Amino acid sequence: MEPATVSLFFKKSVRALARFILVALILPLLPVLFLNVPLPQTLAVLTSGLIIEYGAAPVGLALGLSPWIVFYILMCTETGLFLGLYDIFNTIGETSAPVGRFLKTTHQYAHSSANVERYGILSLVPCEILLGVYICAPLSWVLGWQENRALLVTMAGYVLSLVITILLTMGLFRVFLP
Repeated sequence: MEPATVSLFFKKSVRALARFILVALILPLLPVLFLNVPLPQTLAVLTSGLIIEYGAAPVGLALGLSPWIVFYILMCTETGLFLGLYDIFNTIGETSAPVGRFLKTTHQYAHSSANVERYGILSLVPCEILLGVYICAPLSWVLGWQENRALLVTMAGYVLSLVITILLTMGLFRVFLP
């Protein structure tokens, strides 16, 4: 790699990491500071949210956190993950010639198919529900969908999954715990 490419790669990677840290790690900690939410429980939900995404809702509820706090923490975590991953992939695409050629070919395919062009981005909803953000962000990037639109559609699937998980968990807790 040329020195200018290495410098660009480093600069963009630091930006992606900073965006991830701000949205996925710092924003979820705001309730700890302003609403006196316990730090260990918040960190447990945040950490499990990075691993099992919306499946972390029962963890937060079992630890005694409010459903609204759990929802907020997991939404921030998911948004930060998507933005960070998308930025990392963008960085790789802009600094690597082979990846750039692959993207050009993939974007041509995606834009040549009327169905993929029109409805393809909607596939992110079931993709998020079944596979998660670790697949949605790269898929969005490879197919050349705009970051903001892809984030919005991905988060629609995530919100649906998260709300259902929280409601089911609260109902199950009421049944099994007095």
